[in-house]
Amino acid sequence: MYKIGLIGDRDTTMGFRALGLATFEVSGQSDTEQAVMEVMRDNFAVVLITERAYARVAQMLHEHRDRAFPVYSLIPDNQGSIGLGQKRLSKMIERAIGVDILFKEVGKN
Repeated sequence: MYKIGLIGDRDTTMGFRALGLATFEVSGQSDTEQAVMEVMRDNFAVVLITERAYARVAQMLHEHRDRAFPVYSLIPDNQGSIGLGQKRLSKMIERAIGVDILFKEVGKN
């Protein structure tokens, strides 16, 4: 059976832990990398990861982008969004269909 997990700071993981998600509390580069390696080894289908945690391991995840599982979904942490989730979604859509239809501002080329 597949699992759903969350990688993020203490405050963010606390709420999700109460919902029954497997949580990985991280605060720095090495523990974030370690958490990513653990979810890759285990049966995780979906991993929510805070934008700040993602920023620390973006290159690592990019190197493993061809894996079917887990699927990573970026979420803001308790301090709010830093825009990485929106940028990532925009790039994926643009790559899939060839044009940025979501976040392109009117009047800009």
